[in-house]
Amino acid sequence: MTRSATMLIFVTLVVAAISVGCSGPGSDGSPTATPATPDAGTTSATVPASGQFTLPTAAPVTPTSGAGAPSGIPAPAPAPEPTPALYADPVAVARAWMGQFCETSFEEPINANLTRAGVYATGAGTAADTERGDTPDTYQQMREQKLTTRCDQVEAQVNPDAPATPDMVYVEVSATSTQLAAGLPFQTSPVISTRRVVRGGDGRWLVDVAVDAG
Repeated sequence: MTRSATMLIFVTLVVAAISVGCSGPGSDGSPTATPATPDAGTTSATVPASGQFTLPTAAPVTPTSGAGAPSGIPAPAPAPEPTPALYADPVAVARAWMGQFCETSFEEPINANLTRAGVYATGAGTAADTERGDTPDTYQQMREQKLTTRCDQVEAQVNPDAPATPDMVYVEVSATSTQLAAGLPFQTSPVISTRRVVRGGDGRWLVDVAVDAG
């Protein structure tokens, strides 16, 4: 979980706690609790790779459900499976990468999602994500609040307006993230990113760095 995502969840929990605590007079003069309303989700920001151009504007992959109150808890992502079929398709490998990248848990080591997603990524891509990942301080907050994210509706598609070569394409990936505190879901939000996907000398497609889309 990134620092920005951790702070978003922390603020949401604080707002929820304040909302529940705030009261107005009831019919008997006693306080009446006001239910908390989850904040709307945010889209994860992407940053341009060093020396990369800005991609043309293109419609992002949009999850089929919007941000808001969760209707349930998605199943946990399966363990990474580095099968040859995945690495033969840039869209398939990007979708598998997103499934691991999006899911976090306070019970795992720091930035464990990036380690899992690294099975489908280049070293440069994983290193860039780690720079924007959790620090010891944000990870400690995550553990204290028992924060977890589960994701579903994982999608990927090649950006048709972006330049491409036989060994490089730009893929838009997305998922719907459900945030949980102590196992209880309290908010959903879309997670969207545009990633460069490259084919290495061994013929495998791997997810590389994030880039701007628009």
